[in-house]
Amino acid sequence: MGWPFGRKSKDRQEGPKTAKSGEPEIQRSPALASLLGELKGGRVEILDLGSAIGANVEFLAPLGCKLYIEDLYAALSNRQPHGPDGEIAGAEFFAEFLSLPDDVRFDAIFAWDLFNYLKREELAHFAAHLRRYCRPGTRIFALISYLKQMPAQPLRFRFHDEGSLVYERRTAGERPSPRLATSELPDLLGGDFRVDRSFLLRNGFQEYLLVNEALAHG
Repeated sequence: MGWPFGRKSKDRQEGPKTAKSGEPEIQRSPALASLLGELKGGRVEILDLGSAIGANVEFLAPLGCKLYIEDLYAALSNRQPHGPDGEIAGAEFFAEFLSLPDDVRFDAIFAWDLFNYLKREELAHFAAHLRRYCRPGTRIFALISYLKQMPAQPLRFRFHDEGSLVYERRTAGERPSPRLATSELPDLLGGDFRVDRSFLLRNGFQEYLLVNEALAHG
């Protein structure tokens, strides 16, 4: 769905501004600040893989971007029992989920914490399809859980400002975290993406900014 609108580093941990149980948490996001700085100054195309949040649409509007919102977790949940032993979503599912015009090329992709909720095989299938909509330099913003347990459903993320996010839990339940390692992410994403920046946060996530280094074809 389109919404039209007119350095390598692994840095120190950043703690949350608020962390009361059951309340939204405001967390500094150095990777977000870097990404938004790189997107300014030109018309860009952005893919948001989370649920549609009006405040986020309004926040991104000044970039003059064309925003596509495709709720990956909702699509997975509607297709299969979502759990450790659920059916694997294959290439055909992801091709149907993300079916866009051939000329669409994203400058940035907000994956949020969704990679945590894909099995490794699913992530590889999804990345293989997603790459057809990427150009050299496309950036992926992702949050990977490094704790043993994580929320049973993906968090909702809202932009607080250009350098921080609001984290909102959907459920108090938890499930095992796949704990994707920094070293395996590029391979799972098909080898074209490398970790450009990585920030270890104190709230149980490692924040990544990955960049597509594939050469342009044609």
